[in-house]
Amino acid sequence: MRVWLVVILASVLGCSKPEPPRADPAALAPAPAPAPAGASASASPSASGSASLSACGDKGQPDCPLQSWMKKVANPPMLDKDAPAVADALEKMVAMAPAGYTNWASIAKDGARAARAGDLEAARASCRGCHDQYKKKYRAELRTRSL
Repeated sequence: MRVWLVVILASVLGCSKPEPPRADPAALAPAPAPAPAGASASASPSASGSASLSACGDKGQPDCPLQSWMKKVANPPMLDKDAPAVADALEKMVAMAPAGYTNWASIAKDGARAARAGDLEAARASCRGCHDQYKKKYRAELRTRSL
């Protein structure tokens, strides 16, 4: 079961290796990744905060801010079946909802509520639902957005 979850999370988060690092959950927001070499100086970040879609998360590049946060804060408690910590992570995700991602906060709240009730399968389903709905859009629009 644990291997299956790691593979699913790795796939959803775009990881090349399904081994999430363990880190201090207090480290919520990593520094934004630098622009790739050869990027035009006139290429300024858009209103969404995205400087370059290939600046992070791709093979050989550092993780994107949300990707890194998920690996450090959300994945470990899910793998450890630590429902209270999963609920805490999902509650933090509510505040991360970008403008225009209308269901993000409600999905995270539903997942947190399920985790608080001890239903990790329902919490996991909320994660899957959010990823299914927003993964492509987030990667296209906000991949490098600071948290």
